[in-house]
Amino acid sequence: MQSYERKTLTDKNKETSLTRLKDWELALRQPKEGYRFSIDAIILAKFTRIKKGAEVIELGAGCGVISLILARTYPDSNIIAIEIQNDLYRLLKENIEINKTTNVTPLNLDIRCLNKHFAAGIFDHVVANPPFRRVETGRLCFHSQEALSRHEILINMEELLQISRFLLRPGGKLSIIYPAERTSELIAAMSSIKIEPKRLQFVYPNKIRPARLILAEGIKDAGIETKIEPPLFINQ
Repeated sequence: MQSYERKTLTDKNKETSLTRLKDWELALRQPKEGYRFSIDAIILAKFTRIKKGAEVIELGAGCGVISLILARTYPDSNIIAIEIQNDLYRLLKENIEINKTTNVTPLNLDIRCLNKHFAAGIFDHVVANPPFRRVETGRLCFHSQEALSRHEILINMEELLQISRFLLRPGGKLSIIYPAERTSELIAAMSSIKIEPKRLQFVYPNKIRPARLILAEGIKDAGIETKIEPPLFINQ
């Protein structure tokens, strides 16, 4: 895996810290406590392949790390970044301004209601690093920022895939990351609504431990054929 440098600077006057991603020349504010982005977001952004001039929407953008990396990598794209949580949405807007990014538009909306705000089939690419823990797993506070970002409280897999299908044009792509132990569930759910998994990559902590994550790229209304990418080792 390509290395990147992340340096965190604490702002004593705010409940946020500044994280620098050297590979993309980005500076990102995120909460000192609560939901902070992890390597999962970086991996998904690097896995995602966007065609020139694509209309892209990220579902659940958090502080904006994925959308901003994609905006740097694909400057001809137009990206809509959706975030429902008010505190994260404020940071998303601030990060767009900090990095002087002109091709990312933030919107404070509920993913489940996007069919009321957008016409069907207008996006070339949907990107999502969704809450992937079931509500019944682990201890959580239902009203905490981290719980809402990591557990299926506000939206579940099926709802996210259904709205992705609505948003995508025929032949449009979905890029998503999920826990490896839920691979069969994810692939079955994608296939059932005809977002056919076309490219998969398993992510491992190292060469001796089991896969922790799966990256999947699906294409709306595509035929059945899947490419398995070489494994990605986080600590290599």
